[in-house]
Amino acid sequence: MGMFFIVFITNGGAMANVNEAQVKRVADLLKKAEMGSGLNFYSIKKGDTEIVLADMYPPLNHPQVVNYLFFMTAHDFGFWYGDNAGYLEPLYGTIGGKRLKGSDLLWKSCMRRFSEDASMFQPERFADITPETFAKMFSDDNGPVPFPDLEARFMLTRAYGMWFRKYGQSPKMILQNAHDAKNPLLRFLDATSCIPGYDADSYLKKNRLLAMALHRRPEHFLAVTDHEHWKPIVDYHLMRVSLRLGLIDVAQAERNQLRLRAWCSSNMEAGIRKATFDAVSMLAELSGQSMFAIDEALWMARKYCPEIEQPDCAKCLFNAACEKRTELFQPVLRTTAY
Repeated sequence: MGMFFIVFITNGGAMANVNEAQVKRVADLLKKAEMGSGLNFYSIKKGDTEIVLADMYPPLNHPQVVNYLFFMTAHDFGFWYGDNAGYLEPLYGTIGGKRLKGSDLLWKSCMRRFSEDASMFQPERFADITPETFAKMFSDDNGPVPFPDLEARFMLTRAYGMWFRKYGQSPKMILQNAHDAKNPLLRFLDATSCIPGYDADSYLKKNRLLAMALHRRPEHFLAVTDHEHWKPIVDYHLMRVSLRLGLIDVAQAERNQLRLRAWCSSNMEAGIRKATFDAVSMLAELSGQSMFAIDEALWMARKYCPEIEQPDCAKCLFNAACEKRTELFQPVLRTTAY
């Protein structure tokens, strides 16, 4: 009697798949929703009022703004603590007496340093940065921010500076080379993928985030003609929201692990991340909304569906279409990619 085998093919080893019916349901919601135009890394709109985020981003046309965005985006990762079991809690700090979390803490702490000495953000200066200067850059009201991956950040900072010094490059030169190319966005993504801090992620999360920041700033530092190459910026917030929305499904073993917020394998993380990338790409295509608008909507959703606090579903844009799998969590894996 013959034998046969059934082979299950998974994304990177994890049983994670796009829930196409749920993606369509959420896309239908977004077709009718009042969407923003996307983040501009300078200000936000409240009604007809523009609020300039001067404590996070440099003023318009500042000579160091491009250098600042390059450096800061390279550090946009890893804002959480873990213990032997897995995820423990988010990174918090205090700026101006206000408690801040994660990337808000990062950007506001460094913006204080920028206000004191903007020339500090010239890339080659980081090649020789001392631990003392580094600690001063990343400080809040109580002193140096205790990042869980502090040594990795310091080494990344030095490697970043040494790369620019070694190759005689500058962020503005990279932008100019992109503008001279037939496909500026693709050229920019390719060029930045060689820079420490941007060179270890096949999904180019930080590269895409930087491209969006430079393109969306009011100065429009990165002019893009190949808009078809805007793709999802997949970080742990996006994976968590996608899991809870039901845009992706995972096998029972993975569901149990996500509920426990336990450390996961690189294969499990890769599968969930790929499924999220595919689901959000499909969401943009089916909804007809721009990737900028989709990214902003999902970024804002993390405010109402945070890591460990109780979700505030009533305030979330996605509430009516959400599967509310709020017990699920993002993959817990330490990485400098996001």
